[in-house]
Amino acid sequence: MNSYDISFRPEEVIQYLRKSRSDDPNMTIEEVLEKHEHMLRDFAVNHFGAPVPDCNVYREVASSETIDGRPEMLRLLRAIESPDIRAVLVVDVQRLSRGDLEDAGRLMKLLRYTNTQVITPMKTYDLRDEWDRDIFERELKRGNEYLEYFKKIQARGRLQSVQEGNYLGSKPPYGYDRAVIRIGKKNCPTLAVNKEQADVVRLIYELYVNKDWGAQRIANHLDSLGIHPLHNAHWNPAVIKDILRNYHYIGKVVWNRRKTITVVDNQEVYKTRPWNENMLIFDGRHEAIISEELFHAALARQGRSHRCRPDTRVSNVFASILHCSCGYSMSLRHDGRGSLRLSCDDQRHCKSGSIGYEELIDYICKVLTAYIDDFKIKVKHDNANEVDIHRALVTDLEARLTALEAKEVKQWEVYSMEGMPRAIFDKLNKHVKEDKAEVERALKQARKDSPDPVDYRERIAKFGDALNALQNPAASAEIKNQYLKAIINDMIYTRPGAVRLTADNCSDYGINYRDMAKRGGWYSPPFRLEIKFRF
Repeated sequence: MNSYDISFRPEEVIQYLRKSRSDDPNMTIEEVLEKHEHMLRDFAVNHFGAPVPDCNVYREVASSETIDGRPEMLRLLRAIESPDIRAVLVVDVQRLSRGDLEDAGRLMKLLRYTNTQVITPMKTYDLRDEWDRDIFERELKRGNEYLEYFKKIQARGRLQSVQEGNYLGSKPPYGYDRAVIRIGKKNCPTLAVNKEQADVVRLIYELYVNKDWGAQRIANHLDSLGIHPLHNAHWNPAVIKDILRNYHYIGKVVWNRRKTITVVDNQEVYKTRPWNENMLIFDGRHEAIISEELFHAALARQGRSHRCRPDTRVSNVFASILHCSCGYSMSLRHDGRGSLRLSCDDQRHCKSGSIGYEELIDYICKVLTAYIDDFKIKVKHDNANEVDIHRALVTDLEARLTALEAKEVKQWEVYSMEGMPRAIFDKLNKHVKEDKAEVERALKQARKDSPDPVDYRERIAKFGDALNALQNPAASAEIKNQYLKAIINDMIYTRPGAVRLTADNCSDYGINYRDMAKRGGWYSPPFRLEIKFRF
């Protein structure tokens, strides 16, 4: 399809903008997006009669090889499910995706079955058409091939730069600032010592190697001195450990310190970046902060203190999905009285209250039960049938609007070529215009009220599996965790710390002074849990 005689209104089109690796590297993301926006605005004015509304212009700032790493693209894919959106306007097809075949197939399937056309200044693609679909797929594959080739060339150049002693990290290590030095005709990125931070790094090594302090004790000590890390309010033991094994502090630069590897687990493919023991180390251009002897002494002590437990299994049902409102994970701990409780890993600073492990499991079971009951009600009312009826209504209104437009054109032909009296023409034309206006209003409202298609039977099955696993005492924590991850993205836990009760504040919490002793003199405020489901 190459014709641009398209009956789209601007509000029916989404305009998608994204900077590509093939764009001028000297231009910023904002400059590229602005350039392309002007180009597509002119195109929209020429072919749709007006520019695409700003609320339908999606500007992708995030950079990612996959669709899931681009929030605006995910928003676009949700938006095209609505019958209100009939087309996507882009500079070229490869702006939509340069990912692998899985990403390409996902994109093509969603565009095809939502009847969404892809418009570029060179061509319009209707993926319901076999030829357009083939050309569209070839364009996506060509983009992926270019991406893989570009990554190889870029990695080769970056490795060469690191071998020359340059620092290519986006953020400098604690103790340094980014700097550029001129060598011959080349500007070489490197590091410059930040005197105040460098003194803190030296203190960390001194306490760890010569005083035999642990990472947690060092973190607490730095907090007590009023020294803050770069991006958090308090020091974390993990940050201390990273500093203690960072080769930049002895004047080195590294390559592949955290190498990305692809892992398959439970039939899902994901990427992880573990610490790479076989990283490449080269002499850097920057000044060292500590001596090599002190650095290797710290490494030697970490080797002695390292606790390796390859047989570790998941013991917390909520592992990796339960987080405190402060951002830290919630870990499972014994409370000293034989009970298990979940508490924030940074409880020392955020002061949040803990919660009983079984108490939270019971709460999640009640939440899942309530959702399952709600889904059953929606299945009973046959939501899928409601969606089909609504789609049929929209299709019928679109057909009526097309017929009225054809009728209007026919009347003009009769009037101009067969000499229809003006009075009769005005009367007939008035009726057609009124009918058109009424159908357009009804069509707009029908599209606005269109329900989202949801498979509630599938949700009942997945929520039911998770509920059965939680209630099964024979199921391991790892199995329960996997079932929860299938339906839950994240859970944000909020609870103020426990309050010491006194005669003066009992009434503030609705507690009778005489009952204070029954509570052990303490009051635990209620907790709040925000659950973010995958659906």
